[in-house]
Amino acid sequence: MVVGRTARSMVVAAIVGAGLGAVGIGAGAVRADVPIGTYLTPFREDGATFDPSTGAFAGGHYLGQSTDANGCVSDGSSISPAGNPDAYRCLPAGATMVQLADGRVLYWNALEGTENLSADARDKDGLPVSAVPDGGRITVNDESRLLSDPTVAPAWSVPTPRDGGAHHTSTDEDLPLPAPLAATHYAYNNGSLFCADQVLLANGDVLTSGGTDYYSEPSFPGTDKGFIELEGIREVRIFDVAKNAWVQAKPMNHGRWYPSLVTLPDGRIFVASGVTKLIKPMYPSHVADSGTNVRQTEVYDPGDNTWTDTGTAGERSLPLFPRLHLLPDGHVYYDAAGQDYNPQGQAYDEATWNVAGSWDPSTRAWTDLGIPGVGTPFPGFRGSTFSAALELRPATATVTTYPAASFLTAGGVLLPTPGSYVPVADSRITTVTTDGTGHETLSTVGTGDLARRRWYSTAVPLPDGTVFAVSGADVDEVVTPGYESPIRADELFVPSVDSQGRYSGGTWRDVGEQARSRTYHNNAVLLPDGSVLIGGHAPIPSGYHQTQDGPDLPGRPGTNNHHDPSFQIWRPPYFDAARPVVQGVSSAPAGRLVIQTPDAAHITGVVLVRNTAQTHLVDGDNRTVKLPVLARSSGTVTVAVPTSTNVVPNGPYLLFAIGGAGGDPARDIPGQVVPSIGRQVFVEGTDVPHVIPASSHGNQTLAAVAPTRAVAGREGTRGGREAPVAATPAAATIPATELRAEPVRSSRRVPTTPVSAGVAAVLLLAVTATRRELLARRRR
Repeated sequence: MVVGRTARSMVVAAIVGAGLGAVGIGAGAVRADVPIGTYLTPFREDGATFDPSTGAFAGGHYLGQSTDANGCVSDGSSISPAGNPDAYRCLPAGATMVQLADGRVLYWNALEGTENLSADARDKDGLPVSAVPDGGRITVNDESRLLSDPTVAPAWSVPTPRDGGAHHTSTDEDLPLPAPLAATHYAYNNGSLFCADQVLLANGDVLTSGGTDYYSEPSFPGTDKGFIELEGIREVRIFDVAKNAWVQAKPMNHGRWYPSLVTLPDGRIFVASGVTKLIKPMYPSHVADSGTNVRQTEVYDPGDNTWTDTGTAGERSLPLFPRLHLLPDGHVYYDAAGQDYNPQGQAYDEATWNVAGSWDPSTRAWTDLGIPGVGTPFPGFRGSTFSAALELRPATATVTTYPAASFLTAGGVLLPTPGSYVPVADSRITTVTTDGTGHETLSTVGTGDLARRRWYSTAVPLPDGTVFAVSGADVDEVVTPGYESPIRADELFVPSVDSQGRYSGGTWRDVGEQARSRTYHNNAVLLPDGSVLIGGHAPIPSGYHQTQDGPDLPGRPGTNNHHDPSFQIWRPPYFDAARPVVQGVSSAPAGRLVIQTPDAAHITGVVLVRNTAQTHLVDGDNRTVKLPVLARSSGTVTVAVPTSTNVVPNGPYLLFAIGGAGGDPARDIPGQVVPSIGRQVFVEGTDVPHVIPASSHGNQTLAAVAPTRAVAGREGTRGGREAPVAATPAAATIPATELRAEPVRSSRRVPTTPVSAGVAAVLLLAVTATRRELLARRRR
């Protein structure tokens, strides 16, 4: 442990002293850009009306009662568990969101019940309530919802059961405390969907693994209070889309809170990390696992409903919700990023999280790939931000090999524990290049900075090759909940590509402001028409005490410390362009796909975008794959499907035909191309992929997507200003073909500096020292 602490101190000193002092946690100059895209008016399940002049909702109804501005009623007992009668009195927020193949969005809440930790609330003894001594009792299994037709006529329904149906009844991880102090467990919050991860299965159903068992440990004798614990559970649920119901699957071998899932090329599901007990990670029955996250990895086989441990070679210390992706060689990539739990930390071996790695399903072993960001100001681990998969591009215009995968990371806090608290504006693209033999090479290029430092922003890759970054805060909310300032200004990343099709940098620009303040547990998903559904916001009670909004200060708006169950839609600038029309999709022999379109002469390619399944900034299956054009006629385009499920693992995808920049099929330029409305398809196969329309798939029905750009009865905002949504571009809107004409900040390739090189060297020393200590511990 001494070596581990010393290594961590070296890392912190190197980054904070050398990195921050010499380079600075810079932010790009904020420019008053002309807003691009369109924000529609926010909406909510209770039918409340949004007032843009106040930014508040009013006039809603739920459970036969009027709702307040936050979507809560005074009495939730009609649907709440008897032991916690007001648990479900508030509408759930979209902290986790999944775009189903039938067009609906499945979502669920986070930290449900903490809305009741108000200043006037009292426990049974008349004492004030607070998050730490009362959170284990006052929380509840989170509710789920189904949102239909969010772009035109939103409607809601409730899955059965509403809370996912999991119940973790084991007490094996309880500390051996005497009776007055022994843990107190509750039947209504022992299987929460909160802090599980989820993926879409091959048939379009949704698998979630892990989650939260809330309880009090130790209990405080003579009261109903106790010290809160959040235990990661083994339970696994599957949402059956056809039945609108949750069913229980085989549990994992290890309890996991904040795990990450990735679909493997053969359709099995890989799970890594998570923690078994967040607050007190001490396990008397398996002491070696104490003080760190779950190192063991597992694989789920949907065919026989079994979990298999990957063995010693598959073990690796990873952060909570590690940023994982499937590489085009079939390996699972860890992008040296995850959720920070600052300032107290999660594991004694956190220094090793600075090193990216690759897990090989055939050998079940990890390989270190090096430290991302070497050559940029801030190499190494990045906490509480996204790792967005950029569009996978084929090696040439007619060959379906994909030699490299690139991932965009921007914002977030530096380093593992204790972290930098203040996030950075730094942005980088890390690329893993494969050679077809299992060998992989890691490289990083810097991009233009974000316009502002962002903590916990959600990224949504768009079908035109750009990336939308939305929501977040100006400091690490987990450290000081309730004292952060929300970021409502959203940004768009436009990558640059060299003559070989490789990512060489890119720029960020403002697109306008959303109407609501969303910080922790915010979310966003890509909808079939190419718009983005923005939702979520379930903050930690202020100061880990009670729900209380933060005050507005000059130049720094206060935070909304209440849950936000509302949604808002942002329409990217390509909604104001003439979009290609897809009239049909059909499979053809020899791994080809035929797209029926009257715009065949202008199509530069087709992209498959995996349906979004996102929580806590994480969607391990997110991928956008460009399919090259092989032939075209007056009314069809024939494209090549990748030859391996390494590139497109089975499951649901949205298919977009891409019009070349300016209508020229030879100009495949991210941010200037124009996508069609998406068509739902499925990829089948566990080796060679086959793409079929959703209408041909037995478990799903293709949702109708209106081809119009105008929505009757809905209003939109451009950069925060109210304006009707029109089918013609507004004067303030930049056409998609001009998006990259005047970049906000130039791309930058950051040369290796003495500072960044020194930081990288210290990181390597720290990692080596930590691993030596771990080996010594195992030998002892």
